[in-house]
This record gives sequence, C-alpha cells and structure tokens, in this order.
Amino acid sequence: MKKLIVLSCLFCGIFASAQSQESYFLAENSASSSTTIATKKVTYDDHLMAAQSFNMHVVESFDDIDGLVLSKKLVAVPEEGDGYNIEKLTHSKAFLNPRSKTVLEKIATKFFEENNVTMTVTSLTRSEESQASLRRVNSNAAKGESSHNYGASFDLSYTKFNNKYTYSKTHRDNLEAILKQLQDDGKIYYIKEYRQHCFHVTVRNPEQFRSTTM
Repeated sequence: MKKLIVLSCLFCGIFASAQSQESYFLAENSASSSTTIATKKVTYDDHLMAAQSFNMHVVESFDDIDGLVLSKKLVAVPEEGDGYNIEKLTHSKAFLNPRSKTVLEKIATKFFEENNVTMTVTSLTRSEESQASLRRVNSNAAKGESSHNYGASFDLSYTKFNNKYTYSKTHRDNLEAILKQLQDDGKIYYIKEYRQHCFHVTVRNPEQFRSTTM
C-alpha cells in the first residue's frame, strides 16, 4: 500500500512538472510572436503609402512646385534653421508639406538641445523627373514613385554634423534614438540607408495613423 502511494505521488509530480514546462513554452512562444508583430520591418512601400495619404498629387516636374505652394500643399524650408543645415541639393528642392516641415524642425531642435551640434538634411522633395535622373547615379533611389515625390520625406545624414563630415557614433545613435521614438509614437517612418549614409524619413498623416490603429 505504501509503495502504491509513493508511486502515485511520483506520477503526480512528473505530470505537474510537465504541465508547468508546457505552460512555460507556450508563454515563451506567445511572447516571441508579440515581439515579431511589434517589430514589423518598415518598408519603402509603407513610406510611399504614408506620403500619398496627404492627398497631394505626385510632383511630376519642378514646374509643379509653384502651384503646390500657392495651394498651400507645400511650403519652403529655409537652408538653415534651428538645429539643421541643408546641404547643396542636386536632385531635390527645399520644400515639404506643412506637417513634414514642422516635424523636421522639431527633430532638429531636439537633436541640437541634446547634442549641441546641428544635423544635415541631404534631400527633400523630388520630382519624378529628378527621381529618374537620380536613379541613374544612385541605385538606392526608388524605382518609379518615391515618397520624396509627395513632399512628405527628407533624408538626414548620419555622418555629417555641424555642416561637415565627421563620423560620430554618439551623434548617429542619438539621432536615431529620436527617430525611433517618433516612429514608435506613430509620427514617422524611417529607414537607415547604408549606401547613402542617411536616415530616410517620411512623416505620417495623423488621419492615416488614427485609421490604422482603430
């Protein structure tokens, strides 16, 4: 009788241990799935959809810009501002939609306050014509339409600060930390472009963000 009781207790212990281990693995797999969803890779298609959501037609040529400024779809971005400089532009013009300009200025101000150096803007609004021209010399430039064609995107160098090339891992990481927080908050998308040494940033339309989170 004692032997039966001992065997019964031993079996219960093994069964309980197995259940506990199974629960652990289920919880671990569940956590892994949640992490995968939370860290979904942002693509250039995400950037393009965000830019198109501002309901501004694509900039086919730079001749379109005057009309877009008159209709207040685009606004000029000064060559220098609080916390940023725009380098000499070859394939884009210093214009953005109003919200994107505001976000750019806020990024620059925050970065300057935290690092006491200015960041460098390397590209803003492109026309389809200039995008095609850029593609011939920069294979990283998007084929066809780009979020840059809608006045919602800009590129920020992570190797050029205070208007000169100076590699600083600290400055690069601090700038990316600001961008990551804004992306987590649903304000922007960004992609780190290694060939061009820049962060490609697209500002999100608040209306689009609300609709995708409801």
